[in-house]
Amino acid sequence: MSDKNKTMKMLIDSEHLDDDWPEREEDLETLVNYKLDLVDHPPHYNHGKYETIDVIEDWDLGFHCSSAIKYISRHQYKGQAKRDIEKAIWYLQRYLEVVR
Repeated sequence: MSDKNKTMKMLIDSEHLDDDWPEREEDLETLVNYKLDLVDHPPHYNHGKYETIDVIEDWDLGFHCSSAIKYISRHQYKGQAKRDIEKAIWYLQRYLEVVR
């Protein structure tokens, strides 16, 4: 196994891969790229024209408001809609306490 292949296996989570999988380096590279995309551009933040982080940075939102926007923007896509809206409300209520 090449050093590059070994490194990619470590990036993925080597506990879930046996020594023979995948046989082709391209397959492993595809999986690594998929995993990295989940970090850099997770699908639950990429609906519509704008990525959530771009809106947060462009609007120069502070911690509380950006956290609320994050939960609101993903609430329909992660399977925890009610919980995400409750978290957004929690951050906004906390922000109201700070700005008073």
